[in-house]
Amino acid sequence: MDSKTFADRRNAGTPLRRFTLDSHAIHWRGGDADTDDSLPLDQVRQVRLAVEMAGQDSQVVCRLTDAQGREIAFGSMRWAGIGQWEANARDFRAFLHALHVGLARQPGPIRYVEGSSMAFLIIMTSLGAVLALIGAGFFAKLFLIDENAIGLVLIPAIALGVWLMRLFWPRAAKRYDPATYTAPISGEMTCHEAGSDAELAGNEGSVTPR
Repeated sequence: MDSKTFADRRNAGTPLRRFTLDSHAIHWRGGDADTDDSLPLDQVRQVRLAVEMAGQDSQVVCRLTDAQGREIAFGSMRWAGIGQWEANARDFRAFLHALHVGLARQPGPIRYVEGSSMAFLIIMTSLGAVLALIGAGFFAKLFLIDENAIGLVLIPAIALGVWLMRLFWPRAAKRYDPATYTAPISGEMTCHEAGSDAELAGNEGSVTPR
């Protein structure tokens, strides 16, 4: 297996990391680190693919968890500055393909799931509920009780809260077939031909093609 490389910085809070994948492990170096860290492929116990926010867009994030519970992650969009994101989908898919090929040769067991963790979904749903309730409360006070038209500006806040609740409503993660990503990649695709990460993700947090 030829080594594959991938550069990741999926949001402003994560350092730029450079991943290298070979037949035995995935290695990375990030931030001011002087040495590489690594995760042996035979220690991987879970692969999770989930749709996460990338500014006003969305991205697919892959999270690997080993037998000791250590986790590493990389995404299909790269943060390039305040409000700026670079599409990284083609390199992401190539690296994801190589990763699944490498993991297919390991004894396992490996659990392949798609969807965000339950803790993350609960936090985001709660945030949406709080936003919707606060907006609804002020709307009722200003517009319905005080008959002040300024209360109408709170309608978008209520709608945003409901949208967050709808998007992140807790649901169990779904298994996916790793063979989806071990099939040979047929040719190079442009970003337009490949589609956006939102299209790749589909609906209801689904990541793998249906």
